[in-house]
Amino acid sequence: MTRAAAHDRASRRGLNRGWLVLAIASGMAMAGPAWSAPQTDVIELENGDRITGEIRTLEYNQLKVSTYHMGTILIEWDKVTRVQSSQHLLLELTDGGRAYGQLAEARSPGTLLVDAGDGRPPESLSLVRVVHMEQVAGQRFTDRFDGYVSIGFDGEKTNEQRNLDLAAGLSSRNRIREWSIDSSLSLTNTSAGEQGERAALEGVVKRFLRERNFYLGMLKLSRNTELDLDLRALAGGTVGHYFVQTNRAEWTGGVGLAVTSEVYASGERQKSVEGVLTTDFSIFRYDFPETDIGGSLTLLPSLTDIGRVRAEAELGLKYEFVDDLFFELKLYSAFDSRQPGTKTRASDYSVTTSLGYSF
Repeated sequence: MTRAAAHDRASRRGLNRGWLVLAIASGMAMAGPAWSAPQTDVIELENGDRITGEIRTLEYNQLKVSTYHMGTILIEWDKVTRVQSSQHLLLELTDGGRAYGQLAEARSPGTLLVDAGDGRPPESLSLVRVVHMEQVAGQRFTDRFDGYVSIGFDGEKTNEQRNLDLAAGLSSRNRIREWSIDSSLSLTNTSAGEQGERAALEGVVKRFLRERNFYLGMLKLSRNTELDLDLRALAGGTVGHYFVQTNRAEWTGGVGLAVTSEVYASGERQKSVEGVLTTDFSIFRYDFPETDIGGSLTLLPSLTDIGRVRAEAELGLKYEFVDDLFFELKLYSAFDSRQPGTKTRASDYSVTTSLGYSF
């Protein structure tokens, strides 16, 4: 079988896998039991309005509340003056601290009274210190997950190049840890018969510590025909820290180690131990339309092949034009200072646009 034919078969298989991922993620978004926790939480706004419902989460300065008559609504957190809830909620603060308990009725506006239920007096917290809130018990099964699906198609008339990009992800978080699974597939075809494929599947588990620190474990499978890479499997971990964690921005960094196994189209195989230096940021506007700007940079210097350094970078803009529907522009770049087998530099980059749905 020729290499072109092999790439064609791989592209078709990748496309089928991509659609399967999208179908599964979409199904999980729309499925779920009908029962929910009692909607007895009370949120008071600065204009005096009071809303009764069930608090789901606070994230990116938006309090998500489920109500009987208005469905699920989003309330800007800086417009809230009081909150009362019989649920057991986990709160994360700007200084990295955490609080857990029910929210008693506060006498003064702009404060929360957190009752941990351990016999001690409730803890008073300023609302502006709270950057994240979520249920710890009583959620519907489907409410424990967040996810997204997106699809993009680009075409260029000059060389009749066509690009298809698929992505899907699922994540969940509880009191002490967070996990996520992200997948992506990019297929390229030109009129000259050239084909390219870039695919990735990554699982991450994050364990939260005190003082905005965390442990992170990761497992990633990737493929990039532009780099002649048939398969790369990476397993590793980092120790990280939130340098910034507010209702408008987040910035984290981490350092660690990873073990990598690579198979190239040339038949070259290599196993190595790499250092991991990583950082990522997110800046978000919570008013409608929501706009997120985020990026990441990962450097992986080899500890067994001294002098070899790999790097991956992403920069993205996500713009919500209808509730939960978004337009995304993403820039991606990969670099290898010394590819096994050839010992030459290799790089790849792409610019993709896509439409997506988050849930």
